[in-house]
Order: sequence, then structure tokens, then C-alpha cells
Amino acid sequence: MLETILDALLDGLKDGLLSVPILFLAYLFMELLERSKKFNEGILQGYSRKAGPALGGFLGIVPQCGVSGAAASLFSTGTITVGTMLAVFFATSDEMLPILISSLTDKTITVGLIVGILLAKAVMGVGLGYFADAVLGKFFRRQRDIHSFCRREGCDCDEDEGSIVAAALKHTLKIALMLIAVNFALNLLFSFIGIETLSGTFLRTPVVGCLIIALFGLIPNCSVSVVITQSYLLGVIGLGGLFAGLLANAGIGLLVLLRANKNKKENLMIIGTLYALSVLMGICVSIAVGLF
Repeated sequence: MLETILDALLDGLKDGLLSVPILFLAYLFMELLERSKKFNEGILQGYSRKAGPALGGFLGIVPQCGVSGAAASLFSTGTITVGTMLAVFFATSDEMLPILISSLTDKTITVGLIVGILLAKAVMGVGLGYFADAVLGKFFRRQRDIHSFCRREGCDCDEDEGSIVAAALKHTLKIALMLIAVNFALNLLFSFIGIETLSGTFLRTPVVGCLIIALFGLIPNCSVSVVITQSYLLGVIGLGGLFAGLLANAGIGLLVLLRANKNKKENLMIIGTLYALSVLMGICVSIAVGLF
């Protein structure tokens, strides 16, 4: 028993520590992009509303956490449509990209697979964003009201953001520790239950698995994307489950939305749409994988 726990801990430490150098480089790049968030917000505001979902879907795959929060804020002020915001939410990958990049040493993970997942999420985000505008747009029309939003939120746009290297290192250590914890927990599960047993559970089924994983994905925390991605890499969930969970996982976007948008009915409708469409896309991916 104790030996099993120690082995699981050592394996978790090994996997987590080996990922640190690549994670640091990825987060250093992400911090550089994060400092351009005003530029990103300017792009979202500068394009016509008809082009919004297309722009949001591809901007959402940019590896930084600020885009989904910015989209929620801009939607709350009436600057962008609900479809544009949802396109960003669907495309956002949170911690998926750094973890996949750090797993490139695994022969099953290739650059082509990572690019394919990112592009698929972007395309799905664009299509689902336009669908949301077509179906829900009439329920979310509003006048722009940026100034009152800023007064309520106490915006401070001139705040000093500190060292890029220090921020990247802090984020790297945080995610590395999270990876160690997640790997430790998963290793224990594999030791006591067995990876074959877990891989054969309902989590890999097209419908029930996607329903559960997408519900888990709605939790607005970066640890969720870590667990989902690691579960996919270890074979616990399939590609459909990965998409269902990560499409629903909008990062900090949902937290910002719930704080910035005071209309609870709108928020429930948005969350319900995010969940339902994520499940649907996950099921479609599972079926496509089964066919090909």
C-alpha cells in the first residue's frame, strides 16, 4: 500500500518536473501575448458584428487566459454579440496547449495532432458562434454602455503588470505543481483500479461520457483543463470527451460573465447553450473517430 503510494508520487513528480522547461517557454510566450490584451480587445471591438464570431473563434485559440475574460466584459457592455463571446469561449483552451506541447516527447502526440485540435476548436467556435447569434441574438440586443460598466468595476487600465519572466515562472510553477497533483491522483487510480478498467468505463462512451465531461468542463478553473487534457493523454477519455470538456471550459470567461452581467436569465441561457453545444460537438467527434 505505502509502496504503491510512493511509486505514484514519484511518477507524478517525475512527469511534472520534466514538463517545467517546456512549460516555462510556453508561458513566457503566453505572457508576451497577454500584455497585448488591450490590442486583442481593440480587435474585437473594431470589427463589424457580422465578422465577430469568425474573429472570436480564431482569437480564442491564442494561448492566453485574458481573451475569454475580455470577451465576457465586452459582451456585458454591449460591444460584441453573444455569438462572438461564445465563439471565444468555445475556442479557448486554457492550459491544454502548454500540456500538449510538453507531451511532444510521447510518440502518440505530434505537432500535427496539436495543430489539428486547435484548428478544430477554432472552426467549431466560429460555426457555433454564428449559430448562437442566429438563434439567440434577438434575446441579447443591447446598447453599448462601457462607461457605467467601468465605473461599476473600478477599471484601472494603467496598472503596472510587473516582470514578464517572473509572471511566466510563477505560472509555470503553479501548473507544474497542479500537474504533479493530478498525475499523483491518476496514478493512484491506475494502481488500484487499472488503466484498462478506467479506459473501458462510461467516460469513453459518446453520449454519457460527453455529458459528464462537459459538465465538469463548466467549472471555471484552470485545473479542470489540466485534468481533462491529462486524462486524454493517459487514455482515460477519448478525443470526443476531450472536445466536450474543453469546449465547455471557458476559463475565466464564465467568472467574468457572472460578475459583469447582472442579468441572471441571460447568464443561465448562455451557460446552457455552452454546455449543450459542447456535448453535441463531443458526440459528433466521438462518432467521427469511430467511423474513421
